Order: sequence, then structure tokens, then C-alpha cells
Amino acid sequence: MITAPALARRAAAFVAFVVLATACGDDNGNGDAESPEQDTTADVVRLVTYDSFALSDDAAAEFEARTGATIEVIASGDAGTTLTRALLAAGAPEGDVIFGIDDTLAGRALAEDLLEPVSPAGLDRVPADLRIEGEGADLLVPIDTGDVCMNVDAEWFADSGLEVPVTLDDLTEPDYRDLTVVQSPVTSSPGLAFLIGTIDRYGDDGWQDYWSSLDDNGVLVRPSWDDAYYGDYTVSGGDRPIVLSYASSPPAEVVFSEGTRTEPASVVMTDSCTRQIEYAGVLRGTDRPELAAELVEFMLDDAWQSELPLTNFVFPVVDVPLPEEFELWAERPDSPMGLDSELVDERRDDWVESWRELME
Repeated sequence: MITAPALARRAAAFVAFVVLATACGDDNGNGDAESPEQDTTADVVRLVTYDSFALSDDAAAEFEARTGATIEVIASGDAGTTLTRALLAAGAPEGDVIFGIDDTLAGRALAEDLLEPVSPAGLDRVPADLRIEGEGADLLVPIDTGDVCMNVDAEWFADSGLEVPVTLDDLTEPDYRDLTVVQSPVTSSPGLAFLIGTIDRYGDDGWQDYWSSLDDNGVLVRPSWDDAYYGDYTVSGGDRPIVLSYASSPPAEVVFSEGTRTEPASVVMTDSCTRQIEYAGVLRGTDRPELAAELVEFMLDDAWQSELPLTNFVFPVVDVPLPEEFELWAERPDSPMGLDSELVDERRDDWVESWRELME
């Protein structure tokens, strides 16, 4: 079993499990920086991101060696909260670079005057299907990818004598009543990704029927990934052996088992996966735009990309060697679910409101 103290520090948008960065910035709600001197220090670049982001010590040290600047992480809740806070401070940002905007939120970020153009070297190494197309292509830079998927506690199912579910439709069958926990799309990035995936799979005419069937079969909806994975998933000591998590969660079970596991308990239900892409951008109004652009460029460098799998448990967007744990246990579904980001931006609020009326 994964130890809760080790894993409780990584939760939210992409699977992640250890927070090495500390949250900085004003917590008193007045919107002013805690330390004015810090805001004008040229050798610090401030990275605004979600709470569960893990900054690699090695990558941070390499960036400092190259630029003379240190990276300060300003954690702002989950991905949606991070973006909301950034939009409220547009033009007078609390940081210099924002990271963690995913493809479900990209349209919202691009619709506002939030970001400065950036053209990092190395962008040509990123596959074209991961990049923003058309307007906004120079504002958001893809940094990593992952897949939101159902994780199934295979050991629990073996002990119970039940077959492991393999399709989304299986989750609505009586054999799997009261066994599934997911996150709310109202409050959770993976929850929103999964909602979009079901809309892709079942269409405008069928997705609400699917969710009604899940509801009738006892699905539990929790506010966040942390609540679902640590509070309810059987691998973490809960009573639900099916959880909405990530395709890269199984290797994390081994990495953070402190030597008690040689292979994961969980398997990924690849039929349930929705692809996510995470982006970075330079915040408009930063007083250190050149340094901010250097950080975004560095995030595409091998020194940063190669650290992503075992710090944030996501896949790099450039071709770097993957660690053995990823090669063995991280799934890459061939045909993940998902919808065009422009369509998501146009319909997201309506879909979420419809889901809320149906499920709450």
C-alpha cells in the first residue's frame, strides 16, 4: 500500500505525489505581495502553478547554473484556481510564468489578455498535435502530457473473486455497484477531463444517460483527486477499488512504497482514458520578461523534461529516455478520449452546469 504521508503531498491535475516546492505569496487575500523586495529581485523567477506541482531539485539547480536565477514556486490551489487567480491579477501578476493550464482551460486563458508571446527554442521538438494551433500558438507552450483514467485495484478484485472491469460501460453493471469514486468536474481538473471524455464517447445525446447510470450504480463523487485517491481508494485504505486517477499512477505506487512493493496493485482501464496536455506561458505585466521567457524555454530542455516522469508523474513532450518504472507500468492509450479545445471552451460551462443539475 502507498504510504499516506509520502503521497499526500502530490494530488490534483496530473498524478503527482511529492511537493518539493513551497507556496509563496500573500495568503491574507489583499492581493499585495508579501515582500516587495522579492518582486524586484532580478535573480528570482516566480513560477505560478498548482499546489501539487513538484519542482525537481536537479532541474532547478541546472537552471540556476545557466542563468544565475533561482526558481520560486507560488502555489495557488488546483489548476482551475491557479488560472482564476492569475486572471484576476492580469497585468499585475504575482509571478512571472504560469504553468498547469491544461487543454480544458486553455481557451479560457487565451480569451483574456493574460499572457505575453514567447517563442522558445526547442518548440520544434514538440509534436504538432500537442501544440496550440492558430491564434494563441505563441502564448501557451506545451510542457507535458498525461491521461486521466480509471485505476482499478487488481489485488482487491482478485481477493473478491470479481472480474476486473475493462470498459466504461462495465462501471454501470450491478457487479460494480458502489465500487467507483470520481472527482467533480466543478472543482477538479481530472473530474472535468473525465466529463469531457464521456461527452466524446457518448455524444450530446448520451452522456447524461451514462452519468445517470453511474449515479444509479452508486458512483461516489468527491471534490478533489486527493479526497478520492487518499480518502476512498482501497489502495490507500478506503473502500472503493475503482478510482479516477492517471495512467501514470501505477508506477508511483512502486516509487513511493518505500521498498514494500515491486509492482503496483493498480491497473489502468485504458478504455476510460482522456488525454491532457499542460502548458506554460509568460504572464503579461511581469517585470522580468526575458528571464520568464528563459524559464519557459528551459522547461522544454532535456534537463527539465527528463525529470518530469518521477517528479510529477507525467510524460515529457520531447523525446527523452523514460525511467524504468514508466516503461514497465505507465500506460499510453492508443486512442484516448477528448474533444477539440475550442469546442470545450465554447461548451464547458454549459456541460458542467448540466452535470451539476444531474448529479448534485
